[in-house]
Amino acid sequence: MLKVISAPELARNLDPILQALEESGTTLIIKHHEQPAALLVRFDAYVAMLATMDYSGWERWIEEVRAVFPTTVFSPPRRPKSIVPAFIDPADLGYAPQFGQVGTTAGRRRLAEELSSMGIQLDEEQLGSVYPLVLSLAERKRALYAEDLKLAAEEALGRSTPGRFALRDVQVNAQSGVSSSAEVSVSDEGTISTARATGNGTLDAVFRAIQEVTGVQAELEDFSLAAATQGSDALGEAVVTLSQGSNVVVGRAVALDVVEAAANAYVNALNWLVRPTRSLTLPTRGREIDDLPTKGREPVPQ
Repeated sequence: MLKVISAPELARNLDPILQALEESGTTLIIKHHEQPAALLVRFDAYVAMLATMDYSGWERWIEEVRAVFPTTVFSPPRRPKSIVPAFIDPADLGYAPQFGQVGTTAGRRRLAEELSSMGIQLDEEQLGSVYPLVLSLAERKRALYAEDLKLAAEEALGRSTPGRFALRDVQVNAQSGVSSSAEVSVSDEGTISTARATGNGTLDAVFRAIQEVTGVQAELEDFSLAAATQGSDALGEAVVTLSQGSNVVVGRAVALDVVEAAANAYVNALNWLVRPTRSLTLPTRGREIDDLPTKGREPVPQ
């Protein structure tokens, strides 16, 4: 639901407006001189929209705003154009096992050039984290595309930012008519533990096993899985939204195996839940609010 209020109305009724915003899904437009000047939206709704890249949702919202402010010019978010789906020969990246090559200096240089053309600039240390993952993809995928390299870079750079938990291994057992089971090994600040769980489906079992091994209980608010690149061997991108009370976090991960992607996304979200928090004191009201989780490119610990 979309509502419009003036800046003076916001100033006079800030506390009840914020309370109403927290309790509902209302979007508030703050107008100034009869034109939209600012937006108030519930933080978890904003995070969820960013996490799922819900372009259709954004476009519907823009149309609602246009109806309220017909004389205002808006530019709705556009679906980013796919990177040109040109096949990249793994041999050019240094992966040619038939010739005894699994990683070369020239391949690293070519990878850096490909990523640079996409606006991703890496130093030598970062390239050292990304290159092995790209070689792993080259070993497991029939074809590599520019988008594969981009997602591999994002994944590897996320891994370089440590969290408390890191997924070490996941094994699943699924059979028609029988409850699925999963065994998960997770590193907790260097100590590896393993737990098993059953569930109503493979991912339910995996998530339950992660909760068991980490000891962190959280509500699964949302989960989505989509092909992030082309082909039947495409990278799967998983997004997991968890909550503990009013604390809502989002974890994201990509992998060739969708179960692995989902498990990593869940562990990533847990790392946001258990990270150290700090308080921000509002000087005008003397109240403290918890440091809210942010969603841009979150770290994706492994």
